[in-house]
Amino acid sequence: MSFRQAPPRFEGGFTLVEVLLAVSLVAMMATLVFGSLYVTTSAIDTARANSAHEQVVRSTLRVMTDELSVGVARTTAPWMGLNGQQDGQPADSVAFLTMGQFRGAESTKDTELVRIVYTREGDRLLRFVRRNLYGLTDESVEQVELATKVKAFNVRYYDGRSLLWVDEWDGRGRSGAPKALLIELTLLQENAELQTVRQWVAVGAS
Repeated sequence: MSFRQAPPRFEGGFTLVEVLLAVSLVAMMATLVFGSLYVTTSAIDTARANSAHEQVVRSTLRVMTDELSVGVARTTAPWMGLNGQQDGQPADSVAFLTMGQFRGAESTKDTELVRIVYTREGDRLLRFVRRNLYGLTDESVEQVELATKVKAFNVRYYDGRSLLWVDEWDGRGRSGAPKALLIELTLLQENAELQTVRQWVAVGAS
């Protein structure tokens, strides 16, 4: 009497090595996917921050250009541009008269003029406005913060008489207002890099 040996039986399922290999592959794929997602999200956040930063710069320069371009000269309140430094970087100040609410050069009445001062204090660019030119108290002065993270604020002036660019302007000793200005504004971006923006301004009323 002979007996046949039964064929070997294989149990269904995975071995421990196969399970570990599958887990490793899943973990690797998850790392790649989430890593790519993180890089994409970071790039989007950086782009949004840079866009917001550029919007601040454009808005700041637009306000300054609008006011400087219709600036006027008066002997009682002359144009003044002072060269200054903070932490080894330019921190200039410029003071001038201009039309309230940008009315234009055709309405240059003394009652409509306002005194504007732009200056850098620390990492801020400030705008001071004196609406009452004859006010003797600080109550007639308004302060507005135009920009933060400012690392440099430099202003140059074009003298139409000598045809030269100068770093300072004293309206008491020159012919009223400068013919043009060059504004250089340096700000710290979100990626810790410095960005310098230059804006030319032609002064229409002098």
